[in-house]
Amino acid sequence: MLKNVHLAPAWLVQLEKKLHSLHPHPQFRLFLTMEITPRLPVNLLRAGRVFVFEPPPGVRANLLRTFSTVPASRMMRSPNERARLYFLLAWFHAITQERLRYAPLGWAKYYEFNESDLRVACDTLDTWIEATAMGRTNLPPEKVPWDALATLMSQCIYGGKIDNEFDQRLLTSFLNKLFTPKSFDPEFPLVCNVDGVENQNITMPDGIRRDQFMQWVESLTDRQTPSWLGLPNNAEKVLLTTRGTDMLSKLMKMQVLEDDEELAYGGDDTPGTERKDIEGRPSWMVTLHQSAVTWLSHLPESVANLRRTMDNIKDPLYRYFEREVNSGAKLLRVVKSDLNDVVLICKAEKKQTNYHRNMVSQLVKGIIPDQWKAYTVPRGATVIQWITDFSQRVKQLQEISQQVAQFGAGELKNVTVWLGGLFNPEAYVTATRQCVAQANSWSLEELMLEVSIADAEGQITAAGGFSIKGLKLQGAVCVSNALQLTHTIMTDLPMVTLHWVRREPVDTNKITLPVYLNATRTDILFTIDLKIAANENAHSFYERGGLAKEKKKKTVAGHLTELIE
Repeated sequence: MLKNVHLAPAWLVQLEKKLHSLHPHPQFRLFLTMEITPRLPVNLLRAGRVFVFEPPPGVRANLLRTFSTVPASRMMRSPNERARLYFLLAWFHAITQERLRYAPLGWAKYYEFNESDLRVACDTLDTWIEATAMGRTNLPPEKVPWDALATLMSQCIYGGKIDNEFDQRLLTSFLNKLFTPKSFDPEFPLVCNVDGVENQNITMPDGIRRDQFMQWVESLTDRQTPSWLGLPNNAEKVLLTTRGTDMLSKLMKMQVLEDDEELAYGGDDTPGTERKDIEGRPSWMVTLHQSAVTWLSHLPESVANLRRTMDNIKDPLYRYFEREVNSGAKLLRVVKSDLNDVVLICKAEKKQTNYHRNMVSQLVKGIIPDQWKAYTVPRGATVIQWITDFSQRVKQLQEISQQVAQFGAGELKNVTVWLGGLFNPEAYVTATRQCVAQANSWSLEELMLEVSIADAEGQITAAGGFSIKGLKLQGAVCVSNALQLTHTIMTDLPMVTLHWVRREPVDTNKITLPVYLNATRTDILFTIDLKIAANENAHSFYERGGLAKEKKKKTVAGHLTELIE
């Protein structure tokens, strides 16, 4: 074993040539340990097997890697304020990278923030500092080009990889918080209220030399809580949940069909047990047969279509729900037909086609068949989760269809809708906007969305509007229709009412939050403006997250329980 060979890159070229001339023992192996560097010979890497180990997590480890990357001679050049600016950049780089571990809570998705971004940011920092200082040994904090540095990092260097406007807002908020003349104050807070303790802050180290900053970094604890990144301390649950979901998805995909010769003889051998139904069938077929019968029992028989008339066809809400009911009824027929075919195939009463073989192969592995994916589902969702979710969607459409048949299309305005149970929830929001504009003879451009959130007893603070349920609030609670931070990852909102009103001046005490399709935070449906409590600031809400509309009731914990049962 040759360790740290990256320290001798010229010798590695000779080693590569020497390996071609050797005639070693058949069991001889050569191990090389090294750090990633561009000076390593590419042919040497291709000649062996490469194992890459991820760097240790944590803000402290990230800061140490950054300071080991930046030479001391570069950091200690004049003006004297350069080293402090380098520390701010190192802290910002650590925050952006460490929040990636908590995606989709830290960031909505995984962005490739890497060392090249840090290298370009350092070059940008040097260019602007030298252009401003012009050879002077000191640069007053108010003379530092803060706006230029923050803009370049938020729009080009780091922000150039971001395609989510709310992640972009978060990145800009971090830069505006750190890159400010106040960062030269003795007690400038890098993190406020650590571990939820009031006035317990992590302050900027006092010093202008690299060794002073290194000493401060080395004195940090080895274990940092998510509150250092602006997240609640129980954000670790999100990380573990994501890992558990990925593990379950991979385990389900690893299951393969057993050989037909392997019969399902395992089971209860007690006298009197009926076994003729499973004789001659492989075990996977027996399991699939039982699952298909169970899934069919969860699905409703049918959905009654809405009756169109000359009057109700003019209502935007009716036109929307007519499409929803038709889509749900069509998909329900396809799913029930496929599951009935699976039952007959497992009972050897129907021959398989290529269509059925592909479907059976996916169902056995817990994968949703392609022909069932008529609406967006979270990545990695299993068939068990999908069947439960789909049955609840169809039941909601049944209830809506019955209310229209009994009370008429005008009742649709008073229906409380589970927004997550609609196949096209964005179109529902658009239909409510069209409904208000049509009733008041207003143009669509004049309308803006206002939201009223029910209190703890479920009472709506404002009358009228369109009621929806199933929304969850991440990182905050809503008290008296105002947002307050909380350490709870997800809070259920009892009832939300949408109001379309004519545009008014924007309230500066409100923040814009995204409404996501589900907890994966990949699809944004629309945005809402909510007030924040008087003792809160907008940056804290940007750090925590926003509204998310989840698929109802089916969580990873529930899926684990089903597997155990």
